Amino acid sequence: MAAAEVNGSSAPVKEEEEPMDVTTTHTENYQTLIDAGLPQKVAESLDNIFQTGLVAYVDLDERAIDALREFNEEGALTVLQQFKESDLSHVQNKSAFLCGVMKTYRQREKQGSKVQESTKGPDEVKIKALLERTGYTLDVTTGQRKYGGPPPEDVFKGIQPGIGTEVFVGKIPRDLYEDELVPLFESAGDIWDLRITHLFLVFIGQGAFCKKAGHSSDGGAP
Repeated sequence: MAAAEVNGSSAPVKEEEEPMDVTTTHTENYQTLIDAGLPQKVAESLDNIFQTGLVAYVDLDERAIDALREFNEEGALTVLQQFKESDLSHVQNKSAFLCGVMKTYRQREKQGSKVQESTKGPDEVKIKALLERTGYTLDVTTGQRKYGGPPPEDVFKGIQPGIGTEVFVGKIPRDLYEDELVPLFESAGDIWDLRITHLFLVFIGQGAFCKKAGHSSDGGAP
């Protein structure tokens, strides 16, 4: 605030405020997204995901970018929001995962149904503790979470189990994950792999296939 002479007296005069800097920060790949034909808002949304560190530009191949370009702006932004909110911690192929999200959106759109809001993911602290305890791997793809297969050698060194060692458990609540399911299956024996399959199109729950590492005493599955 500065003082100026007005009619012989000093009066406060408000100084002009400097305009705020509203420049948006982009990664070096933003212009590449624009050049690929993505609308500005879509390119900015994807570029923001890159800035979070969840996904890198090199993680997405040309096929994923081309598929995203085919969406209208609203659909593309919805897909990217779902992709961003997904649990990508153990996703090996993020490009294929994004394509899966887009495919699911298209299928739901054809059914005339509103795409369901993202469901709460697993507790990553508990998942990490489980993997550290067992030494198993976890691979997440669109529609499936695969635990093990094969298991660590200190658990099982034999050949892959065949017929009679796998069971399917259906109608598992969507908020149950490996940290709760593995201990249940472990009570029946060593696990070769556990595959949790999400039923994306009907959204009624999920099922799990569990294969035992070796045959039980009677030659059947646990």
